[in-house]
Amino acid sequence: MSMSSIPSSSQSGKLYGWVERIGNKVPHPFLLFIYLIIVLMVTTAILSAFGVSAKNPTDGTPVVVKNLLSVEGLHWFLPNVIKNFSGFAPLGAILALVLGAGLAERVGLLPALMVKMASHVNVRYASYMVLFIAFFSHISSDAALVIMPPMGALIFLAVGRHPVAGLLAAIAGVGCGFTANLLIVTTDVLLSGIRTETAAAFNPQMHISVIDNWYFMASSVVVLTIVGGLITDKIIEPRLGQWQGNSDEKLQTLTESQRFGLRIAGVVSLLFIAAIALMVIPENGILRDPINHTVMPSPFIKGIVPR
Repeated sequence: MSMSSIPSSSQSGKLYGWVERIGNKVPHPFLLFIYLIIVLMVTTAILSAFGVSAKNPTDGTPVVVKNLLSVEGLHWFLPNVIKNFSGFAPLGAILALVLGAGLAERVGLLPALMVKMASHVNVRYASYMVLFIAFFSHISSDAALVIMPPMGALIFLAVGRHPVAGLLAAIAGVGCGFTANLLIVTTDVLLSGIRTETAAAFNPQMHISVIDNWYFMASSVVVLTIVGGLITDKIIEPRLGQWQGNSDEKLQTLTESQRFGLRIAGVVSLLFIAAIALMVIPENGILRDPINHTVMPSPFIKGIVPR
């Protein structure tokens, strides 16, 4: 396999080399959390020594910084470190979503759905299709970064375009367009829970809906697809030169059992959505608020992000 040379300048090469060196020095996420805990404990010791305090926004009482490195601080920290994690409101919903997304990815539903979406791609709109599928792949969480790059390369290869450009477009869609989606994904549930926990300090009855960011995220799909497609077509792919490979790799095709499974999954999904709609849309729906008959707040919304 051969490929024409990729034009580059020494200045851009130095920049890419610097970014790579910095990226390689970033520690593992587990160690990052350990380092942040240490920084937090040292910060509390410093702020406590200076007597730093803040007003509680609900009742106006002063809240003094407690030194976590003191004996009293350690006595509080050790019994509460697990409670602080397990008591986080969105944790249960996130675990349930991750289990569901993991199961869908493991049984092949999500990969088959992505292949189906990419099966009829026009050479002119390949960049936009790869980016759109990459945004949709966020429903599979971190697995998207494993599934999409090779699929993006194969989509471009199937239509006679440079596969490296397809790979880069897929990585951009998964990474730069993270959580931009037409669907509600795990990050929406997580952020909704975090905002609800924060708002409880001001109003314990306030509940932040999981769809509060949906309008922005859904519109971001359109904007980022257009921008990413133009960058891929006008900047990235021309810099890669003409693809001269002789690879026999082809985009995977669905088997008859996979197509049947997708049809069954689609029918069941529609029936499930219809059942939920019948319990939410009518004014006297059983998943609405039993007193005010509202959707927000209601058992339906609280079931997505529990308090």
